[in-house]
Amino acid sequence: MKKATCRICLCCRPLMADRRVCFPCSVGTSHTCPICLEVIAGSGQAPCYACSQRRRSERQIAEEAAGIPHSWLADLFTAFCQSGAIPLDTGIANGWIARASEACRRIALTVSNPGGLTTDSLHAALGADDLRRVAPLIAYMTQTGVLRWDRARLKTLIEGDRVEAILEAHRDGPHASVLRAYRNHLASRDRKPITQRTALNAALALLGTLGDAPIADLGQRHLTATLRRSPGHRAALQGFLGFLAAHGGPRLTLTQPRPDPVVQERRLRADIRTWRKRLRDPRTSAEARALVAVLITRIYALPLNSVLTLRRDEARRVGSSVVLWPDADAVVIEQPLAGDFLRWTTSNPQCGLGGTWVFPGRHGHQPLSEAAVAYHLSAKGKNGSEAS
Repeated sequence: MKKATCRICLCCRPLMADRRVCFPCSVGTSHTCPICLEVIAGSGQAPCYACSQRRRSERQIAEEAAGIPHSWLADLFTAFCQSGAIPLDTGIANGWIARASEACRRIALTVSNPGGLTTDSLHAALGADDLRRVAPLIAYMTQTGVLRWDRARLKTLIEGDRVEAILEAHRDGPHASVLRAYRNHLASRDRKPITQRTALNAALALLGTLGDAPIADLGQRHLTATLRRSPGHRAALQGFLGFLAAHGGPRLTLTQPRPDPVVQERRLRADIRTWRKRLRDPRTSAEARALVAVLITRIYALPLNSVLTLRRDEARRVGSSVVLWPDADAVVIEQPLAGDFLRWTTSNPQCGLGGTWVFPGRHGHQPLSEAAVAYHLSAKGKNGSEAS
């Protein structure tokens, strides 16, 4: 940095922006930001920190937009960056802008017009991980009507990728042909990709106890060892054992333990008491919505996915109660759960982002996921952080 003589202390030092006063002498001096007109410390005509960051972000937006091939996509990127979804006056803006522009350039390789923006095309261009990293951009596309987001279709695509990853990881294993044949068997019976993944993981757990030995050596002791190590695979193993028996493999029996209804009822009541207690003083609104959703599923015996995908026009307040799906199943939520439902869903700040979901995720374009609910119910979710 070039030095000069300060007009106050007459010392040869690096000067401030106006080239007249050094930093020690500028303490206590103030000037007006030329952009927002706020009085800030220091001499010269430099803008304040927020305006400086915003000006830097605006230059970056223009530079990044110039590198996006399609003009409509460049305009969409610029509108997204200027919509308020990215805090342009902070230091984290440049990372968000860079990720969004990179996503748009990758989308441009496979999508040539706005009509080609679909869940399938975005998944093919970005993949599941990068879709999560640019979730605000996807939410903006959904809110502006450019994209019709299909969360169920995305889950199917992601699970299909996971199934292929399992088969690819074990393609050189001793039982690769069995796994591939079992996957084809499941696909021929129209099993969902998530069911295929669960079934393949259970089969791998059983075959892992067998090692490199042939399938003919598979015995009851291998099955017992697998269930002892991973009891959660019991239900999924039933289909694999049937597949092996139907194709000339060993015939193994899977005994299903009978659950004690008294113990199940006692455990359910204990869980409900625990969740109600946490709902009195939740750490975050996201945790409260997760607790309300899981209480509805357990008390009224409803599938969790059905509750999480509940739309706002499918919930109606009737007196002090709330009716879910009034035109179909008409499930009536009574007090005090109805009060908690109204408190944590109608006061949700993301209702202004279209108001589609009763239990929206972090960015509002899709509902809260079952994984997010499990996170908030676990010990990890008690640290107060948000999950989608």
